[in-house]
Amino acid sequence: MFLKKRSIPNILTIFRIALVPIIIVLILVKSSNIYSFTINAQTYYFSLNYVIAGSFFVVACLTDFLDGYLARHNKWVSDFGKLWDPIADKILINSILICFAVQHLTLVWIPIVMIGRDIIVDALRMYAVSQKRTIAANIFGKLKTVFQMIGILIIFFVFNASNKDINCCLVNYYWLQNMFMYLALITSVVSGVIYFVKYSQSKQHK
Repeated sequence: MFLKKRSIPNILTIFRIALVPIIIVLILVKSSNIYSFTINAQTYYFSLNYVIAGSFFVVACLTDFLDGYLARHNKWVSDFGKLWDPIADKILINSILICFAVQHLTLVWIPIVMIGRDIIVDALRMYAVSQKRTIAANIFGKLKTVFQMIGILIIFFVFNASNKDINCCLVNYYWLQNMFMYLALITSVVSGVIYFVKYSQSKQHK
């Protein structure tokens, strides 16, 4: 029973990864269930399949919080969790951002920059580990994730009709979610720079 309990965080991580293809299908499948509401003479559109996908995304985010809490609180930390928990987060968020870009729901270059940053930083951290050096995470990396999640939730539950469907200016229509995506972009770049600075400092002190 003890071993089974220790496996709960890992099971939640696997479950989070398993939700990704379901969310992707719901985003990419064309839906005729488009609804609208009006605020200050501006009409906003939302799609039912995006709301369902957003619900799965909320569940995935909750599993992320829960597996981390259980692992830390009960000391159920494992090598599997250390490796796959951050990978699951990146697969979840980056896959959704790519789908949003394909569907014209966010500016294409934003996920390109953020995903490129993740690849470069992860490569740097792996290289640092090979040299027996550890680069600690920084607050800007956590802020990046928070801003990404808020922006994604806004798209899922509010502004989720394709730009091509509504024929309006993407930047103006999605100003709210783009604000959080820009904040995510800025904190992503800043955290990446901090990783390189810390690596450089650790090299000098070695």
